[in-house]
Amino acid sequence: MNAIPAPLRGGLWMMGAALCFTVMLSLIHPLAEELHPFEIAFLRNIFAVLFMAPWIWRALPAFRETRNLRLFILRALFSFAAMLLWYYGIPLIPLADAIAINFTSPLWATVFAAVILGEAVRARRWAATMVGFCGVLIVVRPGFEAMTAATAMMLLSSVGWGCQHIALKKLSGMEQVSVIVAMQAILLTPLSFVPALFVWTTPSWGALGWAAAMAAIGTCAHICLTRAFRAADASAVLPFDFAKMPFAAAIGWFFFAEGVDAWTWAGSAVIVASTAYIARREAIAART
Repeated sequence: MNAIPAPLRGGLWMMGAALCFTVMLSLIHPLAEELHPFEIAFLRNIFAVLFMAPWIWRALPAFRETRNLRLFILRALFSFAAMLLWYYGIPLIPLADAIAINFTSPLWATVFAAVILGEAVRARRWAATMVGFCGVLIVVRPGFEAMTAATAMMLLSSVGWGCQHIALKKLSGMEQVSVIVAMQAILLTPLSFVPALFVWTTPSWGALGWAAAMAAIGTCAHICLTRAFRAADASAVLPFDFAKMPFAAAIGWFFFAEGVDAWTWAGSAVIVASTAYIARREAIAART
């Protein structure tokens, strides 16, 4: 695969991540028929720890030396909140709509980078961010479509993912990638265990299988994503993230009899284009 030009190689890895991510989200549907979202989150996280055991073992020495435990915990809290909102909302709306709204996470990250971290965000990036949020309005269509609780959950989930992106951005300059990934899995497991106790029902073997599949596919998504960003700049690979839409449309139509209207396609295209432009501007700023 190294013979393939770097931008195309990165794009292929990003498409792999998009497929894994979309399949992982689709598996919430069968689990939600049997288990509470709190329990789904815990099972997914405990299986993720098992799959990541080799990385966690290698990262153990670095755990004892970290000085960023508070930031790790903050990132885990944001991720946990976003994860629960996902698990509540995704079974209630078409998968493609959920994916389209989730595209806004980098937009929120841009806003929070300016407000919380004090990063200099110039007019072009602000304009692209506003265009991206207009894409959300195209998907949600407030005033034309009723704003459901599930849609609101997905929007709030995107805010949570945007917040955790900011924490990740800070950590990436101070910690090894293996430590960041392993610490996230370790912290999310006890966080999700406590609320799961209050709604616990013994899962069937089928539910355990779905949860294990979610964890395995989610781990593959992270591996593909890491390789994508190693192969090429974010501005080169982010447009390939739009592959989530046809994947979500196909899975939603084939397994859940869901349709995707033109507004969702148009809005998600606007969002992805704006996030790709923001990534390009960040890459240019980093070189100057």
